[in-house]
Amino acid sequence: MPELTYGVDVASYQGKPSWPSVHAAGIRFAFSKVTESTNYTNPTWSHNRAGMRALGGGFLPGGYHFLHGGNGAAQARYFLAKAGSVSDLAVALDVEASGADAATARAWVAEFKRLTGGHPVIGYFPRWYWESHGRPDLSFFDTIWQSHYVTGAGSPAALYRKVPAAWWAPFGGEPISILQHSSNGTVPGISGRCDVNTFRGSLAELRALALGTHQEDDDVPIRSGYGKTKPQTLKWGDFTRLNWDTTYADPTNAHSKPDKDHPDGYPGYVSPASTWADVDAVVRIEGLAAGDEYQLRFEVHDWKDGKSARAWHEVRADGNATGGAQIATASMPKELSKGQHLYVAVAVFPAGGNASTRRAPRATSGRWTVRQDQG
Repeated sequence: MPELTYGVDVASYQGKPSWPSVHAAGIRFAFSKVTESTNYTNPTWSHNRAGMRALGGGFLPGGYHFLHGGNGAAQARYFLAKAGSVSDLAVALDVEASGADAATARAWVAEFKRLTGGHPVIGYFPRWYWESHGRPDLSFFDTIWQSHYVTGAGSPAALYRKVPAAWWAPFGGEPISILQHSSNGTVPGISGRCDVNTFRGSLAELRALALGTHQEDDDVPIRSGYGKTKPQTLKWGDFTRLNWDTTYADPTNAHSKPDKDHPDGYPGYVSPASTWADVDAVVRIEGLAAGDEYQLRFEVHDWKDGKSARAWHEVRADGNATGGAQIATASMPKELSKGQHLYVAVAVFPAGGNASTRRAPRATSGRWTVRQDQG
């Protein structure tokens, strides 16, 4: 069972929490509301920011913006103007009401990343809201913060014991990293009930995910993250290596950025160390009909004199399309040697075996994360 890290999220309703008491109760991260739309700032934000930061390295402070419909970029600028420096903050975008949708959220994220040099954004986008808005692609977020509530009240740990594993199922082209599983949490230091959350992993892993920078702590893996925003045509009956045109985090320069010769990005990750790695990929595939098959595999190649001297590959996702866009999700633990090349590849197979008159499907977006020990 993975390590669990508990957190809370607060707004002005919770007053001014006693953050030392919150930390003493076992809480290791928190999100405080900062802004809403372009005309509201949480009056307790300054208190929360100072209190969370004062807890030091044993706590991850965070802030979030409550998105409204309208100009997403303007709301991002407003958030940054009121939040102050975000270099040490986990930043989340709350998308659940007030006319907000995926297009506005995408604009917010793009402007925020442009102004911060690519600081990660966690998307609070509940599954019910995603389904009610046409199941949009959410791969522009760095990860998803999902909400699904258990019954009753109590501590975060007691409430989490009621959570079924199915609530962690990914959606929107992104994995779920944080689950808000109750609004009836009781935490010393916070007045009344509050939202409680769980991250499946260590605080060090959450910090690496939320800040997108390589920490010097030996317990923190080298975390690299890449995105796909440019569609790529696939081949019927054969595997196509995917290109990745967006870099979210690449502390060891393991992946080449797009250039004039490869404007749609490069496919490979070059292992910086000889250690174990955890590899995750989520790919959105469009153009499949009901009954068509898709497969996602990982490939590892030894390179010599510019060629693949030896290759290993394994299919980690194999599904049948149900119509409409399909989300292929795969994970793999794998021992890598320094200098080995890692790839993600997708193949599609037509129902009935004949696709001579059909247009080939496309991989339209995706996210690829590699977490590798420092060695």
